Amino acid sequence: MYRPAGGKSRSDRGLTGQPSAAFVEARYFPRMRCLVTTAPSGSFEEARELAERFGLEAQSRADRVIPELVEAAAGAPILILSKARADLVHRGRAFRASVGMGFLRLVRARQGETDPLVRAAELREDDEVLDATLGLAGDALVAAHATQARVIGLEASPVLAAFVTAGLRRLLVPGRVAAGRIEIRCADHRAALREMPDRSVDVVLFDPMFRSAAESGALFDLVRTLAEHAPLAPETLREARRVARRGVLVKDAPPGHELARLGLVPLPSRRSPRIVFGWAGAQ
Repeated sequence: MYRPAGGKSRSDRGLTGQPSAAFVEARYFPRMRCLVTTAPSGSFEEARELAERFGLEAQSRADRVIPELVEAAAGAPILILSKARADLVHRGRAFRASVGMGFLRLVRARQGETDPLVRAAELREDDEVLDATLGLAGDALVAAHATQARVIGLEASPVLAAFVTAGLRRLLVPGRVAAGRIEIRCADHRAALREMPDRSVDVVLFDPMFRSAAESGALFDLVRTLAEHAPLAPETLREARRVARRGVLVKDAPPGHELARLGLVPLPSRRSPRIVFGWAGAQ
């Protein structure tokens, strides 16, 4: 019988454990219809759990082939769960749930290599991390491995939140422990940060890079289709600095135009990076 990792979902509660409207509905983001169903090896119990948790619609497969599901969905995305994988069918394409390069980064970290994000944020064991722009959860996975602690990931898109949750549950063995530490909540980070107490996590992460075409590949196309596209606002950065005990790490593409817009200076790097980081200390 399927049992969700980590037990009962807390996706409808604020970061302080109290009921919070910010986590009941993703504000500033239009609600999307999405069918959640199964392949023959999948668990309809899991489909029902994900649909209830993220406000989607669970439907029994009932021996229907994918074209019949597409017709029933009337243009809405379809999340198909099997025992070993999860696929999202959307706009005529099928996307396999994955953390992208995050898994390779995790493997390298397990071999003793320090990930650039871990170095830039100076993450250490037992740090509490909030990944405010979860995306495919690659950064959250690396942070969970580095800190050996819970990482809270915020994702405004219910469809993307369910897709990434299903993917993390199906990671290969090297990633399962770290994946189990990630708590995904469907919430707009702007609303969520406003509700959080001062100095409630050690580090807040922002990765607004998916708004550009800097990252290529099918999964990044999906993220750009479903995810929030608003640029990181200075007032949101200020809220994050209030919430953090140590500081806020923001990712950008070289040469760092978004960092400059936010008044941040790219951190020094020993090589010519594909990613630059900016650090804002806690307030």
